[in-house]
This record gives sequence, C-alpha cells and structure tokens, in this order.
Amino acid sequence: MRTRGFIVYCSPAGTTRQVARQIEQTLAGLGAEVNTMDLGLSGRRDTFMAMIASMDKGDCLFVGAPVYRDVAAPPVMDFIEALPEVSARAAIPFVTWGAVTTGVALWQMGHGLQKKGFVLAGAASVVAEHCMMWRSEIASGAGRPDSDDFQQVDGFTREIFERLRSGALKPVDLAHLDYQPKRHATEMRQKIGQPWMIVPKSVDEEKCSACGVCVEQCPVGAVALNPYPAFADNCFDCFNCVRLCPEDAIDTPLSAEKIEAHIAMLKEKYREEVLTRVFLNQ
Repeated sequence: MRTRGFIVYCSPAGTTRQVARQIEQTLAGLGAEVNTMDLGLSGRRDTFMAMIASMDKGDCLFVGAPVYRDVAAPPVMDFIEALPEVSARAAIPFVTWGAVTTGVALWQMGHGLQKKGFVLAGAASVVAEHCMMWRSEIASGAGRPDSDDFQQVDGFTREIFERLRSGALKPVDLAHLDYQPKRHATEMRQKIGQPWMIVPKSVDEEKCSACGVCVEQCPVGAVALNPYPAFADNCFDCFNCVRLCPEDAIDTPLSAEKIEAHIAMLKEKYREEVLTRVFLNQ
C-alpha cells in the first residue's frame, strides 16, 4: 500500500519545525511520499488542502503546534477548523512544550481532527526550550529537543509507517489525550475559544529602522510598518517580533525576571513530568 505523509506545523521559535523535519526525514527514508507545509508560509495552503481532501487509507496527516498558555497555538487550530471533511483518514497531532505543561493542546487538536472525520493514529508531545526565556541564562527545557527526543520521534514515526503500510492501524482513544488532573484540565479548557489577550507592545521610534524583520518573521502576518511596526488583533504573542528585532526596538511590560517568576510558579502548580511522550494503541 502506498503511504503519503502530510506534515503541517506552526513554529515561531523553530523547535516544532525541528520535530516536523525529523518526521519528514524518517518517512522519506522509509520510502513514503512526503508533503510539508509551514503555516507561517501560507502560499501553498489551497494546494495542500486539496491534497488532504484526496487522502487515501495509507496516508497520514501530521499536525504540529507549540503549546501556548496551555492550548495549541491559534494558527494550528485555525488550520484544523478549515480542513475538509474526510472519512476515517489517519491523523496525528504533535506538540512541543517548554517543560512547564503540555496543557490540553493534544486533546484540543485531537478533538478538532476527529470532528473533521480523522482517526487518531497516535500523538506525541516533545520537550523543547521555552520560547519566552531567550533572555534567561538557563531556559526551561534548555537543549531540548535533544538526540534522545529525536530518537523517540523517529521510532514513533517508523511504527506509524508500518501500521499504515500494513493496514493494521490501531486508533488512539481521544480520552487517552485527556491526561491532565481534572482540576487543571477544567481550568485549561476554559481558555479554548476565548479571545486571545494580547500583551501590549511598544516601539522605540528612535531605535527602529523600519527594517521589516518583524514583518517577515511574524507567522500570522500580524505586523505591518506604518511607518513603524503596528500590531493586528490576530497576534498571538509568539514574540518573534520582540526576540528577533535587530535594534531591540520593540518592548513589552514582561521583563525577563517577570517571565522567569511566572514560569517557576506554573511549574510548581502543574508539576508535570518533563519528558517526551508518544501515544500509541498497543
């Protein structure tokens, strides 16, 4: 049976992209036809949607997102909601998380995929360096994903490929992705569908050269030069504009100290074991 892999991801800080590339390399090495799309580069979206609509039983859609505020990055959920309806085609949500909590992102993505008619062939959560700690000496999840994480992703992808090729797919129950303690899950799910509270951003016009890096690096096109950076309502605070500005001209009320203190508080609150996990029905 022919196997095609479709990999879609959002990766402002680059770690979800790394995991997507590992999946792509593993599938390609096994002889699968692989099609990949970065949601930050939307030029192929219509073509990609058409390919997904034509998926066969031996194909699989991989959808990757970083975890933001306990849920999946909004561009990924927008993509899932725009997917065509299919009949029992395989899909796998995967997330990267900054060693604080995976939240309800996998459950949220899996639920959205099931609503479109996909069968959950598996899922994965991969530890990554926390994208909000670039100013910290030691970031939460520093050095991740590492070789062991990528090895797990490789083995997971190989197992999925063999199941697809042999037609022996064993769907994962969505309930298995609902693993947070009930008190936390209830709080986290309340964020789904709620307006995204955008962190205020200010521009130092004396520093800003209107170089356009912030425009180029925004994964959702939320930044425009007018003549200095202006931020639209679809911003979801990936902080690429702040992190990558060569003049350090964009600022927010969130200092490194405030971010570190907030992350430390969340780690103590959730106490989620920091490990990469894969979900397969044995």
